[in-house]
Amino acid sequence: MWRSYSAAQPGTSPSAFPSSAALYGPSSRASFELGDDDARTSLTFSNGNSRGSSGQSPFGQSDPVDNEEAAQAYLAWQENHPCLLTHFESFKAAVEGKRLAVFLDYDGTLTPIVSNPDDAKMSDEMRDVVRAVARSFPTAIISGRGREKVEAFVQLKEIFYAGSHGMDIAGPRVDNNNNNNNKNDNSSSASSSSGNSGNANGNGSGCNGQRPSGEFQAAFQPAAHFRPLIDEIFEELRRRLKDIPGSSVEHNTFCVSAHFRNCPGEAWQDVISTVEQVVSQHDDLRMTRGRKVVEIRPKVNWHKGTALTHLVEALGLAQQPDVVAIYVGDDHTDEDAFRTLEETRQGFGILVSTRAKPTRARFTVRDPACVKTFLSRIVDWSKSGSNGWHANPCCNGWSMAAEPVGSGSGPAREPGAAAGPTS
Repeated sequence: MWRSYSAAQPGTSPSAFPSSAALYGPSSRASFELGDDDARTSLTFSNGNSRGSSGQSPFGQSDPVDNEEAAQAYLAWQENHPCLLTHFESFKAAVEGKRLAVFLDYDGTLTPIVSNPDDAKMSDEMRDVVRAVARSFPTAIISGRGREKVEAFVQLKEIFYAGSHGMDIAGPRVDNNNNNNNKNDNSSSASSSSGNSGNANGNGSGCNGQRPSGEFQAAFQPAAHFRPLIDEIFEELRRRLKDIPGSSVEHNTFCVSAHFRNCPGEAWQDVISTVEQVVSQHDDLRMTRGRKVVEIRPKVNWHKGTALTHLVEALGLAQQPDVVAIYVGDDHTDEDAFRTLEETRQGFGILVSTRAKPTRARFTVRDPACVKTFLSRIVDWSKSGSNGWHANPCCNGWSMAAEPVGSGSGPAREPGAAAGPTS
């Protein structure tokens, strides 16, 4: 059953999530509120020196011109946000004996950023690794893309998907308890978001190899009633931006993205001003910013952080002391998930970036190749006795694979790539 919650109806969301200001504190801003100065990534490092990019665009259009200085700034920044591959032993210590839940962004995390959004296809090697991760831990992809588009890119039925920045959520399309291709009942109306229906004991822990009694709420759309308006906005933007060279408009189900990565010269400014004009005509819409993209979204109190919280609760893993959630992402919008994990102490974030910038993530890696190496390592770790899922092998909508991890799904890591790239 699809359900819809409006920002105009506070308290109607599954957990009555607080506003961004309430969640992050009065001095903090959610990712969609980043101003021009924030986007220029001006940072003060431990040596007291402040540096920022000198690019012409307030949305990160240009990289710092002094590569040596940027490299030194990056190393100083990593003192507070260490490279996860270099400090993997610290990661293992943090998750020793825990049940790990894995949440991933898509663009820039599982696949490199590309000029044409339609070309952001996942490699077969990355797909094999993500499949192995999903057989070892409950795994979800939370993307700003439309959910169906991400599913088409990833082509894995074993994982949870949350598209449109978490405004369109669906469970796996297979029965994870039997690892077959039987579809789940995606019309389930079980109210699992309260986080207390994890298994026969009702506490989300330990199912003794049996299917848990709680059903995962497989379909959830907190902004469903905005779809007709989003359709109208897409058509309007496509009409108004068609003459701006290099621009493109993408329909992502419950948000519309205006890309300016390929715009020459100052043409990107025309994209920004057009989107601002469109948003100003609708009190129930807002503009958010990403990597060389601006988006129009409904004014609902929902983002990647609240989507992550919803999924943790729906899985029956909320408030379980042996559960650690991690989120891997590269964009401004992923900061909502990083902040949520930090504030709730449910886990921690991992930022994918080659540049020093403000973040609430605990660890960093440089690029999708490093992400693949990290995921391969946690697949290997999952086979050890340190993985808490061996004692409690299932939760709502997911169970650990019965056969050895990686069986029938390709290697978790390419031969000769044991160390992999480092940050």
